[in-house]
Amino acid sequence: MLNIITEFKKWILYSILIAFTAYWAANLILWIPWTISPAFGIIMMLTAGTILWAYVIYITLLKYQNDNIYKAALITGILFLIVSGLLDFIFFGLVRGAIKELYHPTTFYGYSFLIILPFILTYIFRKKFKKNKKEISKRSFIKTAIIGILCLSGTMILAYA
Repeated sequence: MLNIITEFKKWILYSILIAFTAYWAANLILWIPWTISPAFGIIMMLTAGTILWAYVIYITLLKYQNDNIYKAALITGILFLIVSGLLDFIFFGLVRGAIKELYHPTTFYGYSFLIILPFILTYIFRKKFKKNKKEISKRSFIKTAIIGILCLSGTMILAYA
């Protein structure tokens, strides 16, 4: 039982880290198109952003060790929503002073999407998630953290260049 609790906590921490990384990677990918044109940024968000979020949610669900994969989908959606909402508020609201631009209808569509996407992926890949569970290694944590820090740094460089 103790091992299951430890694995669950490790999965929660990994999920938060991968949400952090995906958030900054999405901002890095979307920054230049959005500065060219908000419409172009929205198109990129709906295409490249969707692919990125689907991929990281898929990876997160694949590493869930318990059997109730729909519980994992719910937790993943909530964690990704909290991380994205908090980072949006900090970066766009507090740091950039763009709180009015932040709370645009597309932002709320994006938040809704983060809640729904794990359930869509769970339904599509439910057999794969049950059969092919992946372990969370130290290397996974380190690699994800490095990518997250690089994406955060790249976003900051573009935002303040």
